[in-house]
Amino acid sequence: MGKYYLIKGLSLEAGPQVGVLLSGDYEGVDVKDSFMDMDLSLNAGIGYKLNNGLNFTARYNFGLTNIGVSEDSKVKNGVAQISVGYFF
Repeated sequence: MGKYYLIKGLSLEAGPQVGVLLSGDYEGVDVKDSFMDMDLSLNAGIGYKLNNGLNFTARYNFGLTNIGVSEDSKVKNGVAQISVGYFF
């Protein structure tokens, strides 16, 4: 992830991400074979860091690759993330 500070404390972040499928379970049924083993995506987000070390981030992960095994499927990941952290 690359991070660019617009002003003190406020930043934009973006970068690539590679995901690896380790397991797949749906109601006790193994569904790992229904999905691709790897996923390529792009992350974009905004963050704010307070002077006391507390920081907040909101990020979205845009799936770029089709993760479904069949050629007819158009399945892509999409993940929204919100985090709170502390620098010490």
